[in-house]
Amino acid sequence: MKRVCIIGAGPAGLVTAKTLLQTGQFAVKVYEKNARIGGIWALGEDTRDGFLAPQTPTNLSRFTVGFGDLDWNEVDLGSKLSDNTTNSNVKFGQVPTFPKAWQANRYLEEYRKRYIPDDVLSLSTEIVRASRCMKEQDTPLWQIEIKGDQGRGHVEEFDYLVVASGFFSAPQSPQQAVPATSVGKIQTMHSSQFRTLEGLFPGEQKPAGKSILLVGGGNSAGETAAAVAMQLSDAAWSLDTSRQKRYEGCRIVHVTPRPLYGLPPYQQYEKDSLTYVPIDFKLYDFSKRPQMNSYAGRQAPEIRDMVHGALQAMVGGDQSDLSEALSSPPNGEGRGTVYVTLSETYSEFVRSCLIEVKAGRVVAIDHETGSATAEHDDMRSSVETVGAVIYATGYTPSTALGFLADDIKDTLMYDPDSVRLPLILEQWQSMTKCLPDAAFIGFYEGPYWPMMEMQARLTAGYWTTGKDFAPQRQYESTQGLLELREAMQAKALDVPQYWFGDYIGYVEDIAVHLKLMSNDSPFKSWEGCPSPARYLSATTDEAQANAVMADLYKVWHACVDDGRFVARACLRAMHGDWNISRKIESEDPAFSGTLKGQASFHPRFPTKDRSGKAFDLEYLYVESGTFVSASGMTMTARRRYVYRYSESEDSLSVWFVKPDNDLEVDYLFHDLSFVTPAEARKARACVAKADHLCVDDMYWTKYTLPMEAIVLRNFEVQHKVRGPQKDYIATTQYSRPARLGPQP
Repeated sequence: MKRVCIIGAGPAGLVTAKTLLQTGQFAVKVYEKNARIGGIWALGEDTRDGFLAPQTPTNLSRFTVGFGDLDWNEVDLGSKLSDNTTNSNVKFGQVPTFPKAWQANRYLEEYRKRYIPDDVLSLSTEIVRASRCMKEQDTPLWQIEIKGDQGRGHVEEFDYLVVASGFFSAPQSPQQAVPATSVGKIQTMHSSQFRTLEGLFPGEQKPAGKSILLVGGGNSAGETAAAVAMQLSDAAWSLDTSRQKRYEGCRIVHVTPRPLYGLPPYQQYEKDSLTYVPIDFKLYDFSKRPQMNSYAGRQAPEIRDMVHGALQAMVGGDQSDLSEALSSPPNGEGRGTVYVTLSETYSEFVRSCLIEVKAGRVVAIDHETGSATAEHDDMRSSVETVGAVIYATGYTPSTALGFLADDIKDTLMYDPDSVRLPLILEQWQSMTKCLPDAAFIGFYEGPYWPMMEMQARLTAGYWTTGKDFAPQRQYESTQGLLELREAMQAKALDVPQYWFGDYIGYVEDIAVHLKLMSNDSPFKSWEGCPSPARYLSATTDEAQANAVMADLYKVWHACVDDGRFVARACLRAMHGDWNISRKIESEDPAFSGTLKGQASFHPRFPTKDRSGKAFDLEYLYVESGTFVSASGMTMTARRRYVYRYSESEDSLSVWFVKPDNDLEVDYLFHDLSFVTPAEARKARACVAKADHLCVDDMYWTKYTLPMEAIVLRNFEVQHKVRGPQKDYIATTQYSRPARLGPQP
């Protein structure tokens, strides 16, 4: 049997080990320098180090963060932390649509237990050097220098090498790009290091009124800005008054070199459908992309315009209502490719001005004065009262390739300065003809676990059959990739955010090349979204693949037919500030009248209450206004509620606050029941109803929410109250105020 060395025990290394082992033709060893498997997912619920916080949700759903041979529903995701409020409602078989980072590690651990024997895996073992030499009969061998946890090294020989050491292996340092006049007066960190506001402002620092400068123009920039804003919002509306005062007046200033489209995890499936699906269901829908040709590389102006149009339809406009810095230029040559950030709250935090977005690049930071200078179109602007800086400048794969011998790097045309295209590869970015006994799994931009599985299948197919490589794809010509690398370095407008991001095209292309069996059921052909479970090889666990497909189908139709996640999409869209106008009609003139005022929905982390229930989202509703009765009496009116969403029940509920503490949840007001998608389309709005008996008075409530894609520009809430104590109808109109706050 041929010996295979796999470097890295993240998703790429594990799926490759499993795939090669199942052929029965390879003796596999997996080496991982860390003490646990998982790569960037190598963390538990309470892990403090690593690139991700344990509670960070995956960018795409469990159907794209998963493999075809393991159904997420068979992984035990129950929380082991006694004080956990956001996951205690996750029971065995109840899987979040977007799992947390620590849950992704649980999935990988289960995958390892099922498919990879213990003697195959060596943890706390670092590969120091990998070189290639010729042995008997001109047979190439890989000489791998291995260092264990005791520091002792030795060399072993292998027939094949798999590099699965992580495309996002280390944070990209920004220090050379942003000179500072002095060092140490302002706390700085990479976005991968951010966990809490207390970590950002350690010790006795009092950051009230300070700006948190966030630098970067990619997905992690928006994600991190939203994560910081969420903690500021939580602090402002916390039960802990000391936290309120400590961070009072803090805000985020996000300086980005390009506009970003903020895409929340749930998207409207089709225009005016008023149904919402996980974002990868929307982006990778077979029925919307029936052609087979895969696309990668640079984009012509007409392609850019088409993609911008598609994204603007998804977010409900050109985002000029949020910030001019997030609105892309008009059609034509001067327009760059689409960049997105996958975040549930980024856009609405911008709308509510907790995040201010400035176009440009940070060119200097003055630690003495606490100011920074940004430059855009030869114009300079300043950011004052900077208390901390977070660099969301991405990651580099260079540390994941440093062990390769220099001649190997030369063969691969390795460029350590290129963080996006460090190697020149072919065969769907997995191999090169110059090194047919080496494979690179997961060395592409993008979050697609199924793509790693398809690359692993491709690698196993080549090494077991000895077939020639497939004809070279046009986008993988050596000259074309070298030109693409130069364009990336020059930050050319025609280079997309993920140059290798045609997920459907790639999985279909490889499946056709390998002649994999189709496993579409219960979907129709070219219906639904991709999954490696849709493509069966001779070694696939069909029971697991069928379970994955059944789960995918169930969630798909629960969204499209039954309106699952509409409640979550609507609550998200309520975030922020509103003008309100209320009309109260009653037989008693003292109760009749009008109210004008303002209301806000403030997100905070879910809190506990005596009900013992756990929730995934929580918003504090704050309202104030002036009521003028029909008889002319005027009074100031205030009220507060708490809105909460539970994913396991797909329910939105409204709760009273305590009379003596209007930040604390008291008891349930009502549960909202949303009408079917068919009824919603007739009403041209998402409609939710509720009823509630308050002592002897009955409340009937109706929410009318005319969603435009993911945006809510106005809505109506009506309460009808009948009983011995009360008899009135209160109708409240909500409308967005004009955009406020500083603009670039």
